[in-house]
Amino acid sequence: MLGLVRNRTHEEQLLEIRSAAAAYLYEQFSAEDSPLCRLDRWTQRRIAEENLAKIAMVLESDDAVEHCYQNLIREIDTESETGIYLLRPDAKTKELRRLIGESGVSGKLSQQLSVIAPVLFPDELAHSGENLDIVWVTIEARYDRAFIDARISEMLLTRLLDNANAARDMTDALRALLYAFHEDLARRRCELPRLLSDRATGDLLTMISELAARSGDYKDRVTAICARAGTC
Repeated sequence: MLGLVRNRTHEEQLLEIRSAAAAYLYEQFSAEDSPLCRLDRWTQRRIAEENLAKIAMVLESDDAVEHCYQNLIREIDTESETGIYLLRPDAKTKELRRLIGESGVSGKLSQQLSVIAPVLFPDELAHSGENLDIVWVTIEARYDRAFIDARISEMLLTRLLDNANAARDMTDALRALLYAFHEDLARRRCELPRLLSDRATGDLLTMISELAARSGDYKDRVTAICARAGTC
């Protein structure tokens, strides 16, 4: 049975994971092909400090694996809200590309953004040109931040379980469920054709409800992370 690796001290685990996370964040902030390199230094620092604070809080918890998984649920939930519009065969991340073909995930919502934007992005639409430029900038920015948070949690989960395949399978399963849920929700709200049958939708909602109950209210946790990072 998978469980927390206990052959290292808390300090050793924290140092190892912080180092790996810091290296990943530095790569994302400095790579020319990364949209995160365009962020101002204060925003980059905030993202880094909040993720490092999150890691420390996970390792200090009574059940680090469960705490990390709860974070991952909420982070992928946030990521999928905007990631559903970025799904296509040539999507910028392999995580998005892997979702093509999953049940309830069309990879075609970007083609319907002119219908979706007035309902789900009205403020951004009001400041956009005909090409929906501000809508797209908002979608990309929200996705990029949520993806970074989820990636750090996946890296942490990999080290806690000492099993990269298990962590990736858990993360992929969450994405398949949450992307399907948010696409179905967007289609309903914008009165677009649905992809799932009533039975499939009911099953999906049951699984999403179980995930929501497991992850709990994330607002308090985000507040605690920001307080510890000094970014509130």
